[in-house]
Amino acid sequence: MRIKFCGAAKSVTGSSHLLTINDKKILLDCGMVQGGDRKIARERNEKFLFSPAEVDAVILSHAHIDHSGNLPTLVKAGFRGKIYSTIGTKDLVKVLLEDSAYIQEQDADFILRHFGQRAVPLFQVDDVKAVMRLFQTFEYGEKFAPIENVSATFFDAGHVLGSAIVSLDIKEKTSKTSLVFTGDLGRKNMPILNDPYQIVAADTLITESTYASHIHDSFSNVHEELTWIINDVVKRGGKILIPGFSLERTQELVYVLHELYEDGKIPQIPIFVDSPLSSKISAVFNKHQKYYDKETCIKFLNKKKSPFYFRGLNYTEDKEASKKINEVKEPCIIIAASGMCEAGRILHHLRHNIENPKTLILVVGFMAAGTLGRDIVEGRPRVKIFKEWFRNRAEVVVMNAFSAHADKLELLEYIKKIKGLKKIFAVHGEATECAVLRDNIYSINKFGGKIIVPEYGNEFEI
Repeated sequence: MRIKFCGAAKSVTGSSHLLTINDKKILLDCGMVQGGDRKIARERNEKFLFSPAEVDAVILSHAHIDHSGNLPTLVKAGFRGKIYSTIGTKDLVKVLLEDSAYIQEQDADFILRHFGQRAVPLFQVDDVKAVMRLFQTFEYGEKFAPIENVSATFFDAGHVLGSAIVSLDIKEKTSKTSLVFTGDLGRKNMPILNDPYQIVAADTLITESTYASHIHDSFSNVHEELTWIINDVVKRGGKILIPGFSLERTQELVYVLHELYEDGKIPQIPIFVDSPLSSKISAVFNKHQKYYDKETCIKFLNKKKSPFYFRGLNYTEDKEASKKINEVKEPCIIIAASGMCEAGRILHHLRHNIENPKTLILVVGFMAAGTLGRDIVEGRPRVKIFKEWFRNRAEVVVMNAFSAHADKLELLEYIKKIKGLKKIFAVHGEATECAVLRDNIYSINKFGGKIIVPEYGNEFEI
């Protein structure tokens, strides 16, 4: 077996790992490269490090665009095999890819109208339809054979709805081996979803390392922190802007705000989820209640309530309704995509509010290097929005407790409990994070095998 790392190598985007087994090929994830140098991102999204027509199967860990977003390009380039995922992942992928295609089409139209330049979208809505026809879904714990002599199983990763740890049992001639791919590993004791399933044994592990040097705040303090933040901003007459990742993070925020509303801990100010995508994703969450943890069932479902809909919460879909939010003068909470402030409606709300010192920008997710979100978090005094410079006078608060990724201690604990590991590949993390995870597995876990931090395009024999 050979493994070729075709994305998310010393970076947190473009997850894509090619396995060659008995002359057959399985692609683990097919993510879009986002952020950073736009030219490089475009080139890596368009030009694969393999022939798509030669790939026999794709196995998706979950629906996030950096893990699934380049599937339409793969299919356009000749892939005709099956795409395997959970049913939750499939339904979310459809929503996310359609949204991505729509944004690309709108961006191309904008560039043509305002700059007279022709921009070609990476893919369009019709390309998404071709992708969805190739899906085949399985439940957690259900075995399936993506190719001959390979048995695959999905286990709950606890990261986003339908997210999976991929476990492969592989036969090659006279040898047998097992490989586990974490995808993005979730955390324990988070709302809505179950804790990550603990894999107990494997020969080879491909693990994410997004927060390998960080320790997240405990989620147990979130309600208290949010209560203080919201009440403080309301007292000074400001607005709270939350750059929202439409998948999972927005649903978690709505879940907690629903609890605070019901408990009377915060005033019932308007809450706007200004994102058609978030509205569609919340509908998918409602459809797949089997993925919810026991706490969610007890707090909401058993009382015949939805965590994601309550009085005071407004899902804004059309543009005119979105524009009217900026006419609201009283305190309110605005959750709008995109999470890294690179596109979407959050840019309009930042443009209108970032120079007001009463505004609070609440950051609840990872901001990759080179994004507007990272500039805001780092306190740059001036930031560029829609090609205009604005003074960054808003208060910024970062809450890492909402992170859906395992942190340093959670990663080390998870890996330590996997027996029989001979080789570990650290991916899906900036170069420093991958190196920290490698060093900590050696020094703290006392790992006796080999740990590799692959470069983009590296290939290894197992």
